[in-house]
Amino acid sequence: MSNVEKIDIGAGEVFGSTLEAFETGHKVVVHQGGTGSGKTYDLMLYLIFCVLMKRENQVITIVSESKPHLDIGVIRYLKTITQQLGIFTKDSWNISKSIFKYEPTGSLIEFFSADRIEKALGARRDWLYGNEVNSLKLEVWEELARRSENIIADFNPTSQFWLEDWIRYYDHSKIIKSNYLDNPFLSDTERGRIEKRAARDNNFRRVHIDCEYGIFEGLVFEGFTLIDEMPNEDYRFGLDWGFTNDPSAIVKVIETPDEIYADELLYRTGMLNRDIITFLEGSGIKKNYDVIVADSAEPKSIKELHMAGFNILPAVKGPDSIRKGIDIIKSKKLFVTKRSLNLIKELRNYSWQLDKEGKATNKPIDANNHLIDSLRYSLTTPKKQPRFMKPL
Repeated sequence: MSNVEKIDIGAGEVFGSTLEAFETGHKVVVHQGGTGSGKTYDLMLYLIFCVLMKRENQVITIVSESKPHLDIGVIRYLKTITQQLGIFTKDSWNISKSIFKYEPTGSLIEFFSADRIEKALGARRDWLYGNEVNSLKLEVWEELARRSENIIADFNPTSQFWLEDWIRYYDHSKIIKSNYLDNPFLSDTERGRIEKRAARDNNFRRVHIDCEYGIFEGLVFEGFTLIDEMPNEDYRFGLDWGFTNDPSAIVKVIETPDEIYADELLYRTGMLNRDIITFLEGSGIKKNYDVIVADSAEPKSIKELHMAGFNILPAVKGPDSIRKGIDIIKSKKLFVTKRSLNLIKELRNYSWQLDKEGKATNKPIDANNHLIDSLRYSLTTPKKQPRFMKPL
């Protein structure tokens, strides 16, 4: 059905295992994979190459937790792949409805976030793909699945959820495990980060290397609520410095007597101080006024931002400042904006170190916590400070 010329687009092991599963008669294929396995990209390759472009009049529904999560994941991959193929046009992509249609076959891919999923609940479809399905409510997923001919799902097994109870009612199902070794296109930098974390974090190794369910009692934050926008209240910002391997991270924070609200503003590697200054100047943060609390380990960086006109304060640290900050966050109801994708990921994976018996200690693992650190800094530094610092 396709008039597209042959083009070389690499695929990982997840693509091949998915293709084999459906060709051998399976109707439900679930990918239980660790970080870096390339499962989301490979699954989009499968749906585009093997369904959208080869089968007539197929309806493919892709669901995920939020619109920002769709945008940065499956929708981005859709655009990348179809642009490489030369089939992405202004007529093929309906931006308002988040629908991509391939005219030669009449097939389409539609995207729904959990907060607008009611529009898809009553409809039937040929293919359903749940991206990070563990973030969806069981009753929503069941409603979608029972009206779908073929089902694909993926998730990171950070903790056990409703999957086993649901899948036992489906014949011709298959669970496939994958980790970073199944992704031949993973960069050496990311590969090194995964291996380094796995070497010192047994729970991380269990989840992302062995692809087994994580130990739930090891998680620091067991729950938080996603919101669309921050409330109109007094706020401040937290900043954690980074460069080559670790990202610079900025979070906007609102604290009330009973609640904490957080909104991710920046999460990016390779930023010099002048790059951070440029970002702050374009972010709407008011010079000489809005309070920014930064990691005090870099006084030179704090001074540079101060000299650029920002009201930046060094974070107050102490021998138990990490635990104290965690206790503050856990003592109140935490709300996080849906667009804060990296903060959400950090919160869902931040865990306590485990002892030799696998029991959680009271010390968190110091990894993948840059936005959490920024959040802590903003909450543990005294609020009654001058609006503008004296020169350092």
